[in-house]
Amino acid sequence: MSRRFWSLAAVFVTVVVLAGGFAFMHGVPWSSSSGGGEVTVTRATLRPGRIVLTLKSNSDGIVAIAQAIVNDAYVNFQAGTPGTADLAIDYPWIEGESYDIELLTSTGASVDFQIEDAAAS
Repeated sequence: MSRRFWSLAAVFVTVVVLAGGFAFMHGVPWSSSSGGGEVTVTRATLRPGRIVLTLKSNSDGIVAIAQAIVNDAYVNFQAGTPGTADLAIDYPWIEGESYDIELLTSTGASVDFQIEDAAAS
């Protein structure tokens, strides 16, 4: 086989090894789990001027919510106790609208949740 073939094969193997190492170090980018499994949203309750999310921690340690984002806007929130807790987001929601909510944990993980056709509960 030609020298060119072996050069291309070596470049290909190098790229595959580097991509595999990057995916291993940073988590597989095509993974569908949000929040790295640390936190899940089990329920959403809508109250006047508030969206209350019930969270469940799947981590052995304490997972802190660092930021809350509703429809691409940072919002104020109050968190409950570690473990299963309520997170109250100050947001003037409108009945019938949809809301994309993203929670960022202190570890940098993201937890996504969507409310479609908002209605008081």
